[in-house]
Amino acid sequence: MSTNSVTSEHTVKLGGKGQFTIPKEMQRALKLKKGDVFGIVVRTPSDIRLVPYTHVRKDLITPQVEKILQQRRKEIEGGAELVSLEDVLKKAAAKNKKAAASNEELAAV
Repeated sequence: MSTNSVTSEHTVKLGGKGQFTIPKEMQRALKLKKGDVFGIVVRTPSDIRLVPYTHVRKDLITPQVEKILQQRRKEIEGGAELVSLEDVLKKAAAKNKKAAASNEELAAV
């Protein structure tokens, strides 16, 4: 999913089974497909957000990445702006690269 900020608003109706349908044009624009998983973030009764989950291979989640993800979860629960998982992982990768470079410098001393 792109990190470009686009605001779009549509009205949907909650059905009898607690379901609603995302309009086809939004599904196409967001490249959503059947079976995609979403989280629901409720900030206030009038601020409810649908957040797509991204699945990442478990072997790619290092302890450092997990620590950053946990920190982001706490920040989001505290009201921080939502950002894409891609941005969070890029930040984690940059941090890991910097730490690795620092460790290499220390080992060379």
